[in-house]
Amino acid sequence: MRSIYFLRHAKSSWDDFALKDFDRPLSTRGIQDADLMGNFFRSKKIKIDLILSSPSKRTTETLNHFFQPERPNIQFEESIYHASLEEVLTVIFGIPEDIKTVMLVGHNPSMHEITEFLGNKFINKYPTCCLAALTTNLNWNKFSRGCASLDFIKKPSELR
Repeated sequence: MRSIYFLRHAKSSWDDFALKDFDRPLSTRGIQDADLMGNFFRSKKIKIDLILSSPSKRTTETLNHFFQPERPNIQFEESIYHASLEEVLTVIFGIPEDIKTVMLVGHNPSMHEITEFLGNKFINKYPTCCLAALTTNLNWNKFSRGCASLDFIKKPSELR
């Protein structure tokens, strides 16, 4: 059995319009939501074998708060930043077969699209810091539409 989690970065700040999109930090609410969702995730006692993340400032800060006090080892993948559905699938296809549990941390619309695609379920909204969990018996390189079961989708607003 393989498990994959898709985490959209927490809410970013738009206070400094001079910053490039890549360099935008989290807002105060984003920090609170990342802490909240991290607490929820830790309560599930899930062991992640591999985290693949966009290297943007807001995804990095989301991970820092989500996984406090200790941040696990993370591989930053440039291709996840502004990724298309196909680019996210390419990242998944490259996961080593001995890895059983993975988290991808990225942006919309790709986190929304990949969750709907793999779970073959319509998701009305995939807000910032939303976390989806899917499971399948397939190898990573065999992932395709509807290949996984959507175990849960959790939004920060459901925990506030």
